Amino acid sequence: MKEEYNTEKRRGWIVWLSVLALILVGVGIFFYYTFFRQTRSELIEAVPTDAMFVFEINDNEAFQKGVAPLAPYFTEGFAMDVLPAYEDVYAKLTGQYDLTISGHPGENGPHALFNTHIEKNVFKKLLRALSIDPANFTSFEHYKIYTYGTKFKSLKFVYFNHILSISDDMELLKKSIIQHTHPKNLLDNKTFKGLYELSAKNLKQNWVLIQNQEFGKHVATFLTEETFAKIKKDNPFSEWSAFQLRLGRDEVTLAGYTPASDKLKAVAQQSKHNYDIPEQMLPFNTEWYFKRMSKDLATCTFSLAGDSSRHHQYLIVMQDTAHRVLVPFGSEERAELFRNQHPSGIYPVTDSTFMGAKDLVNPAAYPLFVERNEVCLFAPSLEALTLYYKMLNSKGTLADNRYYKFSNSNAASRNLMDFTFYNQTPSEKEQDILSDKGKSSFLGRNVAIFSVNCTDVTDEYAAVNIYVMFKSGK
Repeated sequence: MKEEYNTEKRRGWIVWLSVLALILVGVGIFFYYTFFRQTRSELIEAVPTDAMFVFEINDNEAFQKGVAPLAPYFTEGFAMDVLPAYEDVYAKLTGQYDLTISGHPGENGPHALFNTHIEKNVFKKLLRALSIDPANFTSFEHYKIYTYGTKFKSLKFVYFNHILSISDDMELLKKSIIQHTHPKNLLDNKTFKGLYELSAKNLKQNWVLIQNQEFGKHVATFLTEETFAKIKKDNPFSEWSAFQLRLGRDEVTLAGYTPASDKLKAVAQQSKHNYDIPEQMLPFNTEWYFKRMSKDLATCTFSLAGDSSRHHQYLIVMQDTAHRVLVPFGSEERAELFRNQHPSGIYPVTDSTFMGAKDLVNPAAYPLFVERNEVCLFAPSLEALTLYYKMLNSKGTLADNRYYKFSNSNAASRNLMDFTFYNQTPSEKEQDILSDKGKSSFLGRNVAIFSVNCTDVTDEYAAVNIYVMFKSGK
């Protein structure tokens, strides 16, 4: 009986000790997140996880000077209308402070959140400098949210755990406070964390991290539904991307990385050659083109405007002369007979026209083709083909267009994928890729060039460059 009693007693102690251990662990976690982690946390840990983009500002002066001449575009693209108001507050602080600017979805578009590390005594001085009544605040989670009316915009700001958080949206500030107490944050996203750590290796450069899907929803409002559907279908970029940010008077250059998707890896593995853009085959007033590499060949899709409502899309196929993929009917002898049957040089596309290339050329979309310099150009109709030759003969090629010279000089020598849009259509003609909002926006009216190209792919990341040029004298 005594042994059984001792055994039961030991079991009881084990149970109680286990419960006590769990309680101590819980208390430890609570104190860690409440005191130690929060007072030593990174700014990114106070950014709500629904962020569409995050600017990591390491050189605030360069960022301010760069954004100033581009303010209308940053306002529409990144909700930066609150930036002058933030700077009005920031000017009252002494010294240099690190800064993150994040964008978050709202009912009427994105709102920006500014987070800066400052000490408590500095915050008290800030309240006095802004002539804020310390007793006039909105309470939330034991923190005080103040309102400050600048000549630019009314701001809300709060100080918690050594972080000054500013926004024009009260709910966003509350989300920032809640996020900072939550054990999980953006750094728990493996993709984001990898890119964030990559950006942390260069603290002399300003960075922007973009959530491609969420930011894409914002971009979609500037585009037609058809255009955005095509972008989503061909989009090789998943989740987050990180870019070094360089700003000029009329230019924005982003150079960075995105996770290497299976689609990008497949393109890199298949690409044996580097085909240049067929500039001699693209007319002067090409609206946009998209070059993509594949095994032994490259395709280039481009668009021309016929009039205010008609826009024609064409396909050029460039192939390795040692591996002629697009040989009509599968042999040179039958191809020659085929050419003799169509002395005009305009050939029909049928299911049997190109053996082994049915997936490449859809006869319903491109029923006609012509050959130029051993390159095949496919057109959607005789009307479109007539327009193509008219434009080419009357205005010259894309190489003569000054916009192309800018985009070409900012492109890498090797591109696996390259999309470039030229906003050069006369004002009486409508661009077929912009929505009504896009056409009426500063971005839609004044973007001269928008290009995205993928230059290299490794096992982990793809190198991506984005170049935007705005029309001068906007």
